[in-house]
Amino acid sequence: MTKAMSREDFQQALLDKGQYYHIHHPFHIAMYAGKCTKEQIRAWVANRFYYQTSIPVKDAAIMANCRDPDIRRDWVQRILDHDGHKSLDCKWGGIEAWLQLAEAVG
Repeated sequence: MTKAMSREDFQQALLDKGQYYHIHHPFHIAMYAGKCTKEQIRAWVANRFYYQTSIPVKDAAIMANCRDPDIRRDWVQRILDHDGHKSLDCKWGGIEAWLQLAEAVG
């Protein structure tokens, strides 16, 4: 049987996962240093756009399987952030911003 970690060890183990966060990836570092080509930036935008369009679909699937209305109420904001909210007179969200970025980089 494995012994449970102490609170401090568990916290450190979680913090250690930060080294794998995207901001430490060599491409991300090169992009922020201005070392990527236009083609690389265009490919990154296209890839990131596809990823962003998948988020609200994934979030809706999670909500569809969640029985707790409090959690669903909190989670729905993630969908609205990406897709926009018609009743708030804001018909576009973050996905539209990615389309604008894609147009800007060609």
